[in-house]
Amino acid sequence: IGVNMKPIIGIVGRCGFTSSDEVNNIRVPEKYRMSVIRSGGIPIGIMPPQIVEYQDAIPSKLDKLTLEEKEILTRQLDMCNGIIFPGGLKRFEYDIFILEYALKRDIPILGICLGMQILTMLDKDGNFVTNLDVIDSDINHADYSNRLVHEVKISKDSKLYSIIKKESILVNSRHRMKVVDTGSFDVYGTSSDGVIELIERHDKKFAIGVQWHPEMMFDSLEQKLLFDSFVDACRE
Repeated sequence: IGVNMKPIIGIVGRCGFTSSDEVNNIRVPEKYRMSVIRSGGIPIGIMPPQIVEYQDAIPSKLDKLTLEEKEILTRQLDMCNGIIFPGGLKRFEYDIFILEYALKRDIPILGICLGMQILTMLDKDGNFVTNLDVIDSDINHADYSNRLVHEVKISKDSKLYSIIKKESILVNSRHRMKVVDTGSFDVYGTSSDGVIELIERHDKKFAIGVQWHPEMMFDSLEQKLLFDSFVDACRE
């Protein structure tokens, strides 16, 4: 496929810092960038618009986005054929603006870990909702050391099942919070302790959220197929 035929995938920037010199950053982890390229897309970073140090900021205490700041986001989003909401530690108003914009225009979206949780923050009427709770389970969902941590049962009615043709997969797990209300999305996969792991909307071209990190398991056929299917939807 020629470069001109490849879809542009916007990856929402996440706050972080460089530990060696404690410099704050807005960043896109390499695994996301490489996964998009391997699946035939062109990755770009979507930069948040406010002049603040997001790493040090408390989301609820930030000023609301101005009209100009929303226009800054809109110009970036209009370049994108698809959007990835990646993992991270904080959710901001710009995440909600991007989500609303993508859903209204049926831009394909893939939410990963925190990104999946962000997808649940709008209910069916478009209202902002809070929906997280701390996980209390025998499964260590914040297991950063093991490649595979637990099983996910996948509904045969799901888009993901149509992609990978499996009712069960083993996944990694790097989160301490769980979704308790999926907003405008429906549940299509859970771990054995009931934690929601897969959400989808079937009224959209492609709208999937997963609680695990497929970009860190790209050598797994199932995770590669997920990215391939997402990029294919963006190309269409």
